[in-house]
Amino acid sequence: MITTASDPIHERILDLGSRLIRLHPTYTRPDSQKQAQLLIQKQLEQEGWTTYLDVFTVSQLVSRDFIRHPWEYNRFYKDGFEMTKHNLYAVADSGHPGPTLILNGHIDVDILNGNQETELPWNVSGNIVEGRMLGRGATDMLLGLSTLVYALSLIRERFNKGKLIFTSVIDEEIGGNGSIRACEWLNKNGYFPDGREPMEVVIAEPTNTTICTSSLGFLPFKIQICSKNIHMNAQEHNQLADLNALFNSLYSFKEEHEGLYMNVGTISGGSDPSLPIQDLILEGVMASDSRYTIQTLQNNLRQALSPYTVHYPNLMIEPMKNDGLKFGRGAEQHEFPSACDASVFHHFGYPTVIFGPGRLAQAHTEDEYIEISEVEHYAQQLRAYLIEFFR
Repeated sequence: MITTASDPIHERILDLGSRLIRLHPTYTRPDSQKQAQLLIQKQLEQEGWTTYLDVFTVSQLVSRDFIRHPWEYNRFYKDGFEMTKHNLYAVADSGHPGPTLILNGHIDVDILNGNQETELPWNVSGNIVEGRMLGRGATDMLLGLSTLVYALSLIRERFNKGKLIFTSVIDEEIGGNGSIRACEWLNKNGYFPDGREPMEVVIAEPTNTTICTSSLGFLPFKIQICSKNIHMNAQEHNQLADLNALFNSLYSFKEEHEGLYMNVGTISGGSDPSLPIQDLILEGVMASDSRYTIQTLQNNLRQALSPYTVHYPNLMIEPMKNDGLKFGRGAEQHEFPSACDASVFHHFGYPTVIFGPGRLAQAHTEDEYIEISEVEHYAQQLRAYLIEFFR
C-alpha cells in the first residue's frame, strides 16, 4: 500500500493506479488487460458497486456500420476482429429517481514506437519519485480511471438520488470499439437518455483537470503514387518534382483549413535506389475541430490531391461538441486537443464531458508520469462536480 497521502481515499486511488501500471495492459497483452479489469472489479465491489464483466470480440458488435477497423490502419492490429476482449461495467443506484452519470475510462495503454512488448523498468514502475507516479499509462489514463473507481466513496453521504454507472473499456487507443460495446450494453439495459432526467458521460482523459466539452476528429489517410519501372535517366519528368508537388499540396491544404492538424508518419515503397519509387505510399493523419465533418475533409482532400489516389482506413473519428451540460456547469469550457471516445458516446446520444488529471503532452511518452498533487486535485474537483450534479 502506498502511504504518501493522509486521505484514505487518495491512498486507495494511488495504490490502485500503481498496481494497474505494473500490469502493463497493452494491446498484445490481453491477459494483462483482463487482470486489470478483474482488479478494478474487486475494488468496485468492495466500494458497493454492482459489477458486470463483459467478455466479447469485435465481431460480436451489433453496430456493424460503426465498427472501427484498426487493422486497415496498421497490420499490427490484424487479429483485432476476433481477439477476446474484456470490458467492465458497474452500477451504483441510490434507489431514488434522478440524473444518471456515466463515468468512462480506458484500460489499454498505447503502444510505444511500434513495440509494446518492452517492459522497461520505467514503463512498469508505478513508483512515486519526487511527487510523481512513474510508468506507462500513468497519465493516459490509469490514474484518472482509478479515481473514477472511488467516485461513490467521494460522495457517498451526498448520493441521495439518481445513478452512477462506471465503464472501463478496451481499444480506446485504436478507435473505440470497446466504448461502442459499452454503449450497446447501456442501451440493452435501459440506460439511454430520454430527456426526463440528465444522463451524461464523463471521460477521464488527461485534460489538466479542465472541463472539455468538445474534442477533435481523426482522419487517417494513405496517398499512393504509381510509377513505371524505368531507367533513372529516362524519366520524362523527375520524380522529385512529383514529390515536391505532393508535399506542397498537403502543406497548402493544411494552411487553408483553420483548426486542422496534419502529420505524415510513414513513407514507403520502392526497391532500388537508382529507379523511380514503385508504388510510393505516404501515410498520415488529420485532426480537426467541429468546424469540419470527416466527410467534408475527405471530399476537400480528394479535390486538392486529384492527381493522386487517396485511401481512408476505417479508423475515422468525428469531432465532438456539446453545449448546456449539467456536469461541470459554470466552469470554463475548453476543447480537448485530441480525438477520444467522446465521439462514440456522442454518436449514441450521450452528452459527454472530458475531464481528467494529467497533461496530454506527457501521454504516450517513454518517461510518462503524473503529478501526485494533480491526482489529488482531480479527486477534489470530481467530488465537487459530482455533488453539484446530483444536487
